[in-house]
Amino acid sequence: MNAMTFCKAVSSVLLCAAGSLAFAQDLPPAPIRMVVGFAPGGANDVIARVIATPLQAQIKSTVIVENKPGGGSTVATAELAKAPATGQMLLLGSTGGQAIAPAIYDKLPYDPVKNVQPVTMVAKSAIAIVVNDALPVKNVQELIAYAKAHPGQLNVASPGNGTGSHLAAELFKSMAGVAMTHIPYRGDAPAMQDVMGGQAQLTFASLPSAIAGAQTNRARIIAVTSANRVPMLASTPTVIESGLPGYEVLTWYGVFTTGGTPVAVVNRLAAEIGQVLAQPAVREAISKMGMEAAPSSPEEFSRVVNSDMARWGAVVRSVGIKVD
Repeated sequence: MNAMTFCKAVSSVLLCAAGSLAFAQDLPPAPIRMVVGFAPGGANDVIARVIATPLQAQIKSTVIVENKPGGGSTVATAELAKAPATGQMLLLGSTGGQAIAPAIYDKLPYDPVKNVQPVTMVAKSAIAIVVNDALPVKNVQELIAYAKAHPGQLNVASPGNGTGSHLAAELFKSMAGVAMTHIPYRGDAPAMQDVMGGQAQLTFASLPSAIAGAQTNRARIIAVTSANRVPMLASTPTVIESGLPGYEVLTWYGVFTTGGTPVAVVNRLAAEIGQVLAQPAVREAISKMGMEAAPSSPEEFSRVVNSDMARWGAVVRSVGIKVD
């Protein structure tokens, strides 16, 4: 090997090494914390754990899932907003906590746009209307009739004030012209537990929670909130089919990090999570929950979040929902 060839070979190795080092530096410091704003067992928690294990194996760095329930995910979001902007802290958020809460809460301890950075969407899904098995209704029309005959007597549980489930229930009440009493819980699982126990008569639940509740035979799914039926619940009609035209609610789940995190780190996280969501086992696990894996770029996800903030903000104002 002559001197010129040797120099080129050395230069090539050094460039590759520099490139690998730069790529490695795009990863956040270890360990990575992924916080969930709801109690264990709910949809946010399940999805976080579905992606955390393969993500940990892929990036060869510890990923810890932590539950920080309270305030419809605003407690967890506030902690994320105050974290160092390194990408080391992530949030598995959803429509309620990230797109609805800013319109419902008057005094959030963070700026939902400046302090919170969308990374990637993970999944999207319909919501299910679930009733206690003892409630004498078999469909949405019967539910509306019963609620009108018993104004304010039905307790509708939700995973918390300002969640997608809460707003889905409020929109339903408004469009159907019924009065029901909203009871907030600290996550899908405790809300469903009380519906099964009869302390609450119904809930607008994430599909994983709804399916789990229905499997106990103490609760029944009577409708889904999407425009089209959900494949894994093919015999369950939509709310629109059931006689309430124009009622459609979809919810999404996604990963966020602290506002101000370097673009390279955000893009790297999105790419890594996108690869995780491409794994057949992960897609199957999400599909079994009645959801669709839906990875996106940070820019695409930001557009979805901002659009939903505007949409649900208008609904909140029209319905008059406020949480102190």
